[in-house]
Amino acid sequence: MHASRLFALPLVAVAMLPFDTRAAASLMVDDASITDVGRCQLESWGRHTHAGAEWTAVPACTFADTEWSLGVSHQRAASDTQWALGAKRVLRDIDQRRWGMALSAGVGNDWHRLRGDDWGINAPLTIALGASDHTLLHVNLGWARTAAARGRTEGIGMEINTAPQWSLLAETARDATRQRSSQFGVRHALWRGASVDLLAGRVHHQRDGHWITLGITLAAAP
Repeated sequence: MHASRLFALPLVAVAMLPFDTRAAASLMVDDASITDVGRCQLESWGRHTHAGAEWTAVPACTFADTEWSLGVSHQRAASDTQWALGAKRVLRDIDQRRWGMALSAGVGNDWHRLRGDDWGINAPLTIALGASDHTLLHVNLGWARTAAARGRTEGIGMEINTAPQWSLLAETARDATRQRSSQFGVRHALWRGASVDLLAGRVHHQRDGHWITLGITLAAAP
């Protein structure tokens, strides 16, 4: 399944933190699913940008029908570390119908400031296209507030299963500053609950706004 972001969708993450939890994820557009009840997962990824390397880890567990996560991201060049705490709840399960919907919220800040001054909310919608469920459309709509900006966040993404254990990923998203970013790549499923993503992305209208991301998702019982 799409890596579930607990602290607001990746769009919110883009707006409120220097990393977007997408994401094995590191995807900007969230889906409408969460980790199975009573189970935990770890999403982690490394991203290479013009400014240097960024490393992110997002452990998450689901209990009380809600997925809870704590994300930590470190930008090596700037020696900057950020945290984000989030929750996500499914309102309509896509496994039982042709479409699903969830609601997520999160707060975050610099590692040295425990008060969550930056926050965001998001409503991910996932629609199965066709009868085979091989193509999923993800649509996000939310709101984020940071010290630099506040406003609506939005995104749309596609997940296409092209072969056993292989999927194509493509998405575009806009953050609270009205800055749009896009990325595409592939996902390889290793086993149930484990996958590897390789993504290339860019910030539109920004000369040095390119990146490459390698992400890994691992799920396990608590």
